[in-house]
Amino acid sequence: MWSFLPRYARKQERLIVGLMSGTSADGIDAALVRLRGSERATTAETVSFVTVPLSAALRQEILVVSHGDGNAETVSRLNIALGHSLADAVFAVLETGGGAASDLDAVASHGQTVSHTPMASPFAATLQIGEPSIVAQRIGVPVVSDFRAADMAAGGQGAPLVPYADWCLLTHPTKARAIQNIGGIANVTYLPPDADAARVLGFDTGPGNMLMDAAAAWATRGAQTYDVNGALAASGTVDSILLKRLLDHPFLSRHPPKSAGREEFGQAFFRDLVASQRSAPENMVATLTAFTVHSLYEAYRLFLPQMPSEIIVGGGGARNPTLMRMLTEQFAPTPVLTHEDIGINSEAKEALAFAVLANETLLGKPSNLPSVTGASRRAILGKLTLP
Repeated sequence: MWSFLPRYARKQERLIVGLMSGTSADGIDAALVRLRGSERATTAETVSFVTVPLSAALRQEILVVSHGDGNAETVSRLNIALGHSLADAVFAVLETGGGAASDLDAVASHGQTVSHTPMASPFAATLQIGEPSIVAQRIGVPVVSDFRAADMAAGGQGAPLVPYADWCLLTHPTKARAIQNIGGIANVTYLPPDADAARVLGFDTGPGNMLMDAAAAWATRGAQTYDVNGALAASGTVDSILLKRLLDHPFLSRHPPKSAGREEFGQAFFRDLVASQRSAPENMVATLTAFTVHSLYEAYRLFLPQMPSEIIVGGGGARNPTLMRMLTEQFAPTPVLTHEDIGINSEAKEALAFAVLANETLLGKPSNLPSVTGASRRAILGKLTLP
């Protein structure tokens, strides 16, 4: 492997497609990214971006497996099916950007997480599916995938990994910044002014959209898979007693490094919650939206060295006006911005981040942050699959 890596270092720029499928499993984000440099000298231009929806049947199969059902044969078939879906997403983003597969240096594929148990005993474990060999063969370029395993082998949580890209691209010379992703799970990157890598903090703060999405589907009897424009939450009233109970969840007071997933805030948690409550549907959506907001605030209060100078929100949560309004009110007078305010497409952010990680892999450089994941050492992330 190492014999061909110098050719990437000799190039002034590298063209990489980053692929990301999140916990909601509703589609594959694909970003065509032009990269120069490395570490804090990295520059990244998103040439084009698309989200390719997954079929309802495929999404349902993913969610079934992710909730602990299914068997080895099911996972094996899904791995191949998702590999083809990932390759389709590469072709789609290339078509949007007017590029060709022959222009690419690599594909960075996070894949689809179906299990992530970093605190399991005796071995921490994680599994992302979406066969990289399918992508490599169909696109004809190397694929960097399975980013989390090397960090976990070094004793880390394998998540969050996006803080490395935040450090590369968003560190400010004079401001302390919180880069807040609100996907299915919410995670924060804290960047002190002019930070070196060892000073970056990052961890999962708790639920992001996962519980809100579940509540929206429940409230609309499946007509909506998420709270469109935050309208359901806006029409409801926050149940302060339920919110207080939710904020007692043990994950929220656990000291970083920490990462969360469906195991903490998935369908089982939501089913138990609905079974024990008699809240009106819109009130449940409003309360779970407030839960995300308050869990973020508690995470900052408990685990950041100080409140940041500004908060920059990305992920699907940035498109929820009710959530953003609640965040602005909760954190006032600290400005709450979106990635668009600093020139980055919020929807493309995670796919962009994995292109940044793959760029470091191709250059033979580590891209985990032990201060974030708890790993014992820096590690080169990802496995390389050749066409």
